[in-house]
Amino acid sequence: MKKLLSICLIAITLAATAQPRTISGVFDYGKARHIMNNINNIRQAKGLKPLRMETSLTEAAMLRAAESAFRYEEELNGTHPDMIWQRPNGSKDLQLIAEQYHDPSTFTQYYYIHHSQDHYTKISKVVKDLRNKSDYTSAVYSSTMQAMGCGAFLSQKGYYYWVLYFIPGGDKKSDIPAGQWKVQVQVAQKKEEHTSTVSRTKSETDQTPTSFEVTGCFNYKKAIEVVECTNKERAAKGLKPYIMDSLLMELAMIRAAEMKSIKEMTHTRPNGDSGPDIVSHQDFGVCPITRENIGHGQSTASEVVSQWMNSPGHRAGILDKDCNRMGAGECNGYWVQLFVKTKMKLRALSKSAARIDEVTVMVTIDPNGESRVVKRKRVE
Repeated sequence: MKKLLSICLIAITLAATAQPRTISGVFDYGKARHIMNNINNIRQAKGLKPLRMETSLTEAAMLRAAESAFRYEEELNGTHPDMIWQRPNGSKDLQLIAEQYHDPSTFTQYYYIHHSQDHYTKISKVVKDLRNKSDYTSAVYSSTMQAMGCGAFLSQKGYYYWVLYFIPGGDKKSDIPAGQWKVQVQVAQKKEEHTSTVSRTKSETDQTPTSFEVTGCFNYKKAIEVVECTNKERAAKGLKPYIMDSLLMELAMIRAAEMKSIKEMTHTRPNGDSGPDIVSHQDFGVCPITRENIGHGQSTASEVVSQWMNSPGHRAGILDKDCNRMGAGECNGYWVQLFVKTKMKLRALSKSAARIDEVTVMVTIDPNGESRVVKRKRVE
């Protein structure tokens, strides 16, 4: 009886693993078209003919992007991001284009270029990331390439996956759909199988996420040391010390987390505001002066302040004669200083301020939204 039960369980397991695997999400043709328009603008600026936005290529890129999402989110559970480069069925990347043309013998002539996965959906950042790839540069500036397709797949977890294909020919069709389409994609897991869309519905509302989560550590110990190092530099110039404000410290931490979330040191926030604008949404009164210094990769407070002092623009903030309040933040190697001039009541730090918190920050990409901490746990 036990043996029979074991055989049945094995049979059930094999049947379960043999079932087709699917992933649900959104094909975002609007963003795909935006990417392709951006690339053609780059080509025209170099005196090159624009590439044709080709329908079959775009469909292949959409399916390949869905495969990447499947690999990363379903098969690997987000643990091996580099593995998204491999197709689930083990075949070559360009084979998928051949499947769209129904000619598997000619897939080697097509040129596959790039795919990446990111929460951050700002088109300029995607194109910037692509331009940093040498293969991308050789393809986008190639005079032999005639057509391109772009895949923009939005997973149910809120990630965008991007894929670009360039080819020297094509079927000359460019009736790419508009808007966003909710889809279910059946992912090929054997070489003889083809990835395909099994359902497709036009979305009447924008499915693009307005926020996403990032986890990290707010290191208040290092942040307080930044304030101390800054005030030593001010004292050496005969300037009054900055007053450390707890709310400014928290805002600086959030700004550091925002940069960590997009893996980029920038004064532009994910919601499109400038870095110092984070102060304007808080109770600091009318701030005629607001400054921000940022850094990345320094290991200590003294190191980052020393580097800021060697930069005229950053030095101006540290030695500002008008600002009287400051906050500092450090989140996994990203550093921020915020300076303001205000007469509002000081928010003093608690005695336990010098600590390290493990946090989850909800980062907004909504122009009218604000990033915020949604989970916090003291770890040191």
